[in-house]
Amino acid sequence: MLTKLTKVSQRLSPGLRRIIQSVGWLSGERVLRMAVTLFVGIYVVRYLGPQAYGKLSYAASFVGLFEAITKLGLDGIVVRNVVQDENSTQEILGTAFGLRLMSSLGIFALIVGTSWSVAEEPQVRWMIVIIATGLVLQSTQVIGLWFQSEVLSGPIARVRIIAFFATAGAKLLFIALGLPLIFFAWAMLLEILLKAVGMMGMYFHHGQSMAHWKMKWGKARGLLKDSWPLILSGVMVTIYMKIDQVMLGNLASNEAVGNYAAAVRLTEVWYFIPTVICSSVFPAIMRAKQRSEEEYYQRWQQLYDIMAWVSIVIAVGMSFLAGTLITTLLGAQYAEAATILALYIWATPFVFLGVARGKWFVAENLTKFSFITTSLGAVVNVVLNLVLIPSYQGMGAALATVISQAVSAYIIFLVYPPFWRIGWMLIKALFIPLRIGQNLTYIGYLKNLLKPT
Repeated sequence: MLTKLTKVSQRLSPGLRRIIQSVGWLSGERVLRMAVTLFVGIYVVRYLGPQAYGKLSYAASFVGLFEAITKLGLDGIVVRNVVQDENSTQEILGTAFGLRLMSSLGIFALIVGTSWSVAEEPQVRWMIVIIATGLVLQSTQVIGLWFQSEVLSGPIARVRIIAFFATAGAKLLFIALGLPLIFFAWAMLLEILLKAVGMMGMYFHHGQSMAHWKMKWGKARGLLKDSWPLILSGVMVTIYMKIDQVMLGNLASNEAVGNYAAAVRLTEVWYFIPTVICSSVFPAIMRAKQRSEEEYYQRWQQLYDIMAWVSIVIAVGMSFLAGTLITTLLGAQYAEAATILALYIWATPFVFLGVARGKWFVAENLTKFSFITTSLGAVVNVVLNLVLIPSYQGMGAALATVISQAVSAYIIFLVYPPFWRIGWMLIKALFIPLRIGQNLTYIGYLKNLLKPT
């Protein structure tokens, strides 16, 4: 078997091999994280119970509302610019780091100030402050963008795995010692700290140094000019990904937040897949654009089809297994989360396609439209939450999320003529299970790769 895989690998182009290796490392890391998260997360959720877990989820979601601002929408922009202008790498990375550090410090001060007015319980306030400290440390994630541009995911994956395992061990220790809720907020900060230290060490190990980075205000203006729509769209994405738990906490109860958060947790463990695949293939798609437009859009259709197939399989499987998963993993105290999960999981196809669509916006420098689509989704989500949560609590929030994700993923591509081509590609992707001919083509391609030479 190993010999056969080696022969298949030798038949691939060097670029495709690097992409597969990158996807493999990132996927391996995330799959390992998913397995350990299910194991450790089960103990944490069971140990805390719906009410305490709801408090922790509320604090994390409140901080998460601000996280997109600290990232400044720079990830895809920085990778694109480094690939296109390798001679300016040090200036691009240094400028991105400086911008992120300044924004995160300002947001941290804002979170600390607002937490005392939105959270009535002192314990929740302090958890918000602890978790928010991690936003400042996340400025070092700019290092990971350099590894992405080089299609070298292994080093960063190793750092994340070590940090994750150390934090998972700390959580199990907290449970064994019977420590209070606030220690689990400290565990979230610990993981971010370990990642920051590890990435700096790995960057140095690869012959690079942050000391060589240069902050250039001219570069800063250029980066922000391209990324400002992504900043706003990132805020809107965060709103309709996180606002539901904040609104549940204010309109319902901590227990409702706990049940809903449990369903969300079992859904979001899959969200690494589109990020891993898109991050790994994006440089190759950008290079395809330089060769021909036909190849460029062929690559996009293939990416959309992959996103749709994987997400639909996940959604169908999780819908049927929701009840069994919840009662087996979390216990009868979370029974309400099962029905929420069976509905909420159907946001997955729109999330997967939305991630891929966002990369197209970056490639075409049309990021302002990303803001428009996500703003519409956020508005729809907030309105539907206000209408549905008072009567249906967690189920209402889940339905609001599915509808808003669908609106965000498709609406502009159906009503704005210049985007009809991409809109049709996205529609075809969503119906990929019914496209027999295309599926046979993909199967034939795989068979050709696997057959002996």
